[in-house]
Amino acid sequence: MFRKVSLLIVVAVAACGCTGTNSGPQLPAGASEAMAETHALLLEASYGGGPLKGVKDVEAYESRFPKAAAAVKSGDVKIIWNKAIKDNSPSPEIIAYEKSAESGDGWAIKDNGKLEKVTSADVAKVAKSK
Repeated sequence: MFRKVSLLIVVAVAACGCTGTNSGPQLPAGASEAMAETHALLLEASYGGGPLKGVKDVEAYESRFPKAAAAVKSGDVKIIWNKAIKDNSPSPEIIAYEKSAESGDGWAIKDNGKLEKVTSADVAKVAKSK
């Protein structure tokens, strides 16, 4: 019985990726903490209350996501207001991105919930659709 319980615990820990040193979901290599927090903020807002309408809405999450709030306020991360993460987005669109992506490569959050590397051409499409 003890062996079965021990094996079950080991399998559960391995499946979760829980090693004790890693908390939260795995992020793509190279993604900044500000983008990771912005991703978490957008997930929480999208599934908890709807799309963000402006910087004032971001301020409501500032205590939990301080790096995201600071990046949005400084302009280092741009959010497309009134857009939310949605399940099964048929053609994912950018809803937030790093300012650096405007002139080169950078990170973006798409409405399918993924944090992905994008190019300036991808971001230019967002600007045209506004």
